[in-house]
Amino acid sequence: MIVPVNIVAVQCNQNNSLFVTTGIDYDSDGAVVGSEITSQYTLNPGDSLEGQPTEVVNIANALWTPAVVAAYKAANPPPPPPEVVPPLIEQAAPVLVAPVETVTDAPAA
Repeated sequence: MIVPVNIVAVQCNQNNSLFVTTGIDYDSDGAVVGSEITSQYTLNPGDSLEGQPTEVVNIANALWTPAVVAAYKAANPPPPPPEVVPPLIEQAAPVLVAPVETVTDAPAA
């Protein structure tokens, strides 16, 4: 009988972020006969751990001390808000130009 087994793999990166892979192994009599990755994502120090697998929460709580979270935030400040750029040209008032046929030449001096 083939039995699905949930798996979680956690890799700690140099900046103390966690690369998480979740998946399913399909076991038959103790031998893996197939596997499937269901998600891959990165968690950064200070990110919410709500809804994470128990293994991920345990590793993050052990690794992400207040000093680690503060160092990560100091090294990775949030990007500044986008600059509001005014339009290049303002809407100009319409200029009326007389048709060429109505313009008369000035008398020669």
